[in-house]
Order: sequence, then structure tokens, then C-alpha cells
Amino acid sequence: MKTEGKKLTSTDFKKIRFFDHYTDKQLDTIARMSSVKEFRVKEILFEQYDELSDVYVLLEGSLSLGISLAKEKRIHLGTIEEGQMFSWSAVFSPYISTAWVMATTPAKVISIDAKTLNKEIEKDCDFGFKTMSKIAQTISHRLSDTRFQLMNQLML
Repeated sequence: MKTEGKKLTSTDFKKIRFFDHYTDKQLDTIARMSSVKEFRVKEILFEQYDELSDVYVLLEGSLSLGISLAKEKRIHLGTIEEGQMFSWSAVFSPYISTAWVMATTPAKVISIDAKTLNKEIEKDCDFGFKTMSKIAQTISHRLSDTRFQLMNQLML
């Protein structure tokens, strides 16, 4: 993993669908708590059950998301697309990942410090509502995708 030196601005976030409906001021706040990280093909961003400290949004590339079973068996549950948020577990105690994520192409992600994000969620109700709504939508889609993939696995 490589951290990119470029400082993000609210303009950078306006191009990403996850950040639709945030005000310029809110986007500036997110930019201050964010950095860009780069990952190589087959690089693991995190494993299932890892403690997480950052929320990620995919900027470029493709990522595989899945769960691990006994005896090192991995099940692919879906592909994270550009503009999608992942590692939402970093926002909620006990801050433990429910899945693993691996780069399937070279990838760039926005890394948002979860502790700073949580402080802002508590401080600004409008910001908190928007953020939690986006996270809830992400969890809902992920749950549907997981159910679909597990049903396919059971049919094999």
C-alpha cells in the first residue's frame, strides 16, 4: 500500500456519488480527515476480523469483497465499484471487519479516519444523518448481495 501525497478538496468529493447531497462545508470537513491510498493487484486491504480505523470509498479500480470460512476457504461475495463505500465497521464498536477486501486491479481509495468521522457525526446532526443514511444504504445493499451469493453457493 502506498499513501498518495495529494491533499483532497471538496471539489474532489463532488465527483463521487457517495458524497452527493453533502454541503461544501461538510465536504471540506470530510476532506480534512481523508487521504488517498493506493493498492496493488492481489493486495489485501484488510482481512475479516481485523480491527478497522478507516472508512474507505473506492476512487479507481476494482476490489473483491468476501468472507472466510474454515480451512482458509474464501467466498467472493461481490465487487466493490468506484464511488462505493466499504469498511463501514470502522464506524461502529467493536470496529471489527465483517469481511475481507482485496484489490483485483490497481486501486485508489479515499481513506477517512473513523474516529474523526464519528466526532463529526456526533457534533453535526445534518452531517450525521446524511452519513448514517449512506452507511445504512451500503449495509442494506451488501446484505442483499451476500444473501444472493450465499444462495448461489448453496445451489452448487
